[in-house]
Parts: sequence; C-alpha cells; structure tokens
Amino acid sequence: MKWFQYFTLLLVTSMIVSCRTSATLISDHILKDPYLKQIAQDPQHEVQILYTRIDKNTKKLTTFKFNINPDQYFYPASTVKMPVAILSLQKINELNQKGLDINKDDIMMHAELSTLLKPAFSDTTTLDRKPRISRYVEKLFVVSDNDAFNRLYEWLGQDYINQSLHSIGITDKSIINHRLALSGLTQEDNKKTNNIRFFRNAQLLYNQPEMVAVYTWKHQAKNAIKGLGFIDDRDSLVQSPFDFSHKNFYTIEDMDATLKRVIMPENFPKDQQFNLTSDDYIFLKKCMSDLPAKYAFYPSSEYYDSYVKFFMFGDSKASIPDHMKIYNKVGTAYGYLTDCAYIEDTKNNISFFLTATIHVNKNNIYNDGAYEYDEVGLPFLAKLGQAFYNYELKMK
Repeated sequence: MKWFQYFTLLLVTSMIVSCRTSATLISDHILKDPYLKQIAQDPQHEVQILYTRIDKNTKKLTTFKFNINPDQYFYPASTVKMPVAILSLQKINELNQKGLDINKDDIMMHAELSTLLKPAFSDTTTLDRKPRISRYVEKLFVVSDNDAFNRLYEWLGQDYINQSLHSIGITDKSIINHRLALSGLTQEDNKKTNNIRFFRNAQLLYNQPEMVAVYTWKHQAKNAIKGLGFIDDRDSLVQSPFDFSHKNFYTIEDMDATLKRVIMPENFPKDQQFNLTSDDYIFLKKCMSDLPAKYAFYPSSEYYDSYVKFFMFGDSKASIPDHMKIYNKVGTAYGYLTDCAYIEDTKNNISFFLTATIHVNKNNIYNDGAYEYDEVGLPFLAKLGQAFYNYELKMK
C-alpha cells in the first residue's frame, strides 16, 4: 500500500471513530439510564443534548452531541436573554471607544414608544430607585426577569443584536426578533425601539433616539408550525397549528458558543470574541452564577436556589452546595424547557459545559399552560445534569 493511501485510510478511520465517539458517548454512558433513555429517544420530546469535556491541563474542549439539529425549530424562550445581556455591555464599550463616557451603572431611562411599550423611569430594586443596565443584567440572569430583557432589547434593537452575533461566528440560523411576555405586539412593533437617555449626577450623558430596524429578521428553521391548536390573545381555543415562524430561534450550538465566549474567551480568535473588558467578564460570570438569596428583594420562599438552575437541582427546592457553581441561562415557555450551562465543582475540580432542551406538551395545545414541566421536564434535566456530573467524577 502506498504511503498516501495508508495516510488516507488512517484519516478516514480516525474521522469515523471520532464521529462514532461523539454520537455514542452520550448514548452509551448517559442514556444507559432507562428513565433518561426513554424520554430522550421519544420524538415528541424533541430532546437535544450538547456536552463539552474540558482537559484540565491543555484547556482543550471536546464536544459530544445527541440529536443536535440546527435546522429543527424549538422555542428558545428566555435563553435569548443571555446574548442580549452580553451585547448590552459590548455596546457600551463600543461607544466608549468612540469617546462617549457612559457605563453600565449610569441611570438609563426609556421613553414611551406606544401604549404597549411603556416608559421606564424607575426601578424599585435599586437604592435610588432608578433603572440601570447593571441591575437589568443581574435580574435577567438571577430570576430571568422579562422586563429586564425587554429594556435591554430596546437599548440594542434587532439590527444590532443579530448583526453583532453573526459577525463573531454565531450562525445566521439563530434570530432574535421580539420582546418577551408582551402580548399584542406586531412584527413591526418589535422592529421599533424607544428613545433612551443616560444620566449621571442629573446630567444628560447620551440620548439615543427612537429607532426602527432596517432589516427583516426571520429564521428559516424547519417544522416551525406545530401542534393541534393554541389559545389566542382573547383566551379562545383556535383549532389549528401554532405558527412559530416569526418568533425567536436560538440553536443549541449557538447557545453553547455564546456561553463559551464568556467563560473561555481565550479559546476563540480575537475577531470571534465579544468586545468586553475584563471587568465585564467578571460581572457577567457573577450574574450567571448568583443565586436569588444574594438579593434581598427576592423572597426565598418564591425564588429558591434552583429557580433558574435546571441541571442537577431543578427538581428540588433544597439549597445548592457552596462548592457547586452553575453559570447558565434557562428558558421556559410553550412546553419547552432549555438550559445552557457551565457547571463547576470547586471541591472536586470538575467543570464541563452542558446544553439541552426538552419539549413537554402532551396535549399539543400551545399557550394553554398545560405543560408537563414538573412531571417530566425538570426531573429529566436535573437527572441529566447529575448523570453528566457523575460521569465527570468517574472519568476523573
């Protein structure tokens, strides 16, 4: 056999083994659990799993996938808040680099755009009761606050959000094009953003006028028309499939790529990193890992430790041990539960990335609130996280 034929055979064999390992590690080691296997392999649950091991010595990342399909639609819910929070800090840096003196702790006020898009002149969670980007980012991660996301969405606008993500290699399959938990808004309404002004010591620092997105941002994912029916804005049952084709879409791989750019930015070329300062990274990681108990205005009876920590702890309201740190963003809506996380055990020196989604809508009616989150979704994600954690312990 000639040398180049031998080399080609080795290369092909290596690729086959690599692909097989990626495809079977999760199936063979994680989904060998009958409970996890039954749910993950049921098509109605639309389960996708992305797991990344971290070599402690070289910092090399090795990713394993189960049922990942970037063209298959699922509703990302609040996971879209993660990139918007990151880009809110990036936009400040870009304006600073142009000579504008504003920061995330300056007062930021939103004017009214319409009767559906109210002004934001106050925030009861800050000492002076004034809104700030820093507090919006904290609330967005710590309890997944919808208003905080909407205010940051208005600060950025559709064009900036999507163009910024695509420019650093977050694929154009993912599209963020609407606010959350605000009924009655049209596609045109979501293209518009309010007049926003920044203040410090009663002095106006920056005035951003109302804007309208130039481009139409619409995903091209398959199977975006789903189910047997839905509840409309008048609380009436419409007996026809629900159309997700104009809603947000954020692929599992893009979620993972976004989080990795915050946790391990050095693993990406400079032109594929967010434009953030070292203080920004520290602040984001603090917000991503903070538990509600750190904030006096969040009552522990309602906002328990695992309120937005689905992996490992999502099926329990017990306290999370201090040595367990979870840097993540979850999403819950329309029967979809998703978690994108970097999980770290400082006591056992274990860390890994894990992103997964599951669909729990047995009656195939959307927007009726009758989803199996507590019965199926949260127990599945909690046990899935525990299975990967135990696998990491075993590998160590």
